[in-house]
Amino acid sequence: MRLATIIKKIALQKDIVAEPPILIDIGASGKLNAMWSKIASFSICIAFDADQREFDYIEQKETKFLKQFVFNKIVVASSDKPKQPFYLTHSPYCSSLLKPNINSLKEFQISDKFEVKEIVEIDVIELKIVLAQLNINRIDWFKTDSQGTDLSLFKSLTEEIQNNIIVLELEPGFMNAYLGEDKIVDVMNEMENRPFILSNFTTKGSLRIPKIDFDRIVKSDLTKKIISHTYKKTPGWAEMIYLNNMLKKGFKSREFLLAWLFATLQNHHDLAFVYADNASVKFNDEIFINLKQYSEKKLRTDIYTFKSVFKIFNIFFQKYITKTY
Repeated sequence: MRLATIIKKIALQKDIVAEPPILIDIGASGKLNAMWSKIASFSICIAFDADQREFDYIEQKETKFLKQFVFNKIVVASSDKPKQPFYLTHSPYCSSLLKPNINSLKEFQISDKFEVKEIVEIDVIELKIVLAQLNINRIDWFKTDSQGTDLSLFKSLTEEIQNNIIVLELEPGFMNAYLGEDKIVDVMNEMENRPFILSNFTTKGSLRIPKIDFDRIVKSDLTKKIISHTYKKTPGWAEMIYLNNMLKKGFKSREFLLAWLFATLQNHHDLAFVYADNASVKFNDEIFINLKQYSEKKLRTDIYTFKSVFKIFNIFFQKYITKTY
């Protein structure tokens, strides 16, 4: 059975129809999670994209989602004021409610991206207020890239909502980019005793050389671009994805269906298999037998895909080069 067929079957399950998946994207910057495109038609999306329009939120009429709400405010963990200072940086992807840490950043080649161009007063709203406005008491996939406050936003949710999240995506830093930011070590310590499995940890970063020295050594813009894509970088931040271990009592068939689906969309067929296997015993529903069989097949056959063969070739090639030199 093809994945598209399985997704359609999951979408028609009465539990999913009654309670559609709730997807939250903080720091969307106009571009939502690519994995959501396959589940958009039966999911509710809440996204945050600050601008200057005069409304709290709108329900998008033209959307791929079952429903989509876009807030034009910066979401915060807590605030006693309707506005907060917002630091607009040279790169819009580095703008934040937190002040860039200039002393720390000056060691990195990308420090200019964090240069503050303007400080503006911007509308803010607490995450719990957003959920109350939309009458939502659960989150299934929580993705946040808030430039320094990801963990704080997660912890601002009620304990029940936190521990019922199926996928948690965060992007904390190593490099002290902002004053008072939530760091990777903070996330790791917080999640250590929570019911989640760290399923993905992709490090990203920068050359650790002051920009003034880098620009003096490398003159050509083309050479700079090539170096930025090829040279080894010092880790500066990481894309972290946690999946719920689904061991907490009280999870229904709906949550196991979504856990399997979300893990499969991330090509985590190992975790998807475990979810389906546990659910097939717990609920005695034929759909979980089908999901389990799909995961088994993917575990057996994915090694023969072009992507897998290329990875294997690359591993052996790198080992050969290392031994040769």
